[in-house]
Amino acid sequence: MPSNETITAHELLYDLVPKLKATEATVSDTLTARLMMTTDPEVRERLKTFKAEFELERTMIRMNLEHLLRRHAEAVEAERSGNAGESRHTLPLDEHEATAVARVRQLYRRAQELKR
Repeated sequence: MPSNETITAHELLYDLVPKLKATEATVSDTLTARLMMTTDPEVRERLKTFKAEFELERTMIRMNLEHLLRRHAEAVEAERSGNAGESRHTLPLDEHEATAVARVRQLYRRAQELKR
């Protein structure tokens, strides 16, 4: 089902995807470091659970972003190759894609808070 939300091909390629990659790296590095440093079995179990939950969330996000990229392959390729011209391609999002976009932004903000 379509949503009323949109994203530009430029924002998708040069803002959202890099934020997802940065978030994945931050969370992975943080969890790996904390798992290596803790000896408390309860803390280790909580961290492992969190890691599994994050991996599930990441998989859902990636599947929906891949769907978005496939649906709008021509506009994305035009943006990537610099043939988008002055007008930005606005990509309509279905409800699952809109949820994935919102989750990337939310996770990115939370990952940045981890670094502080």
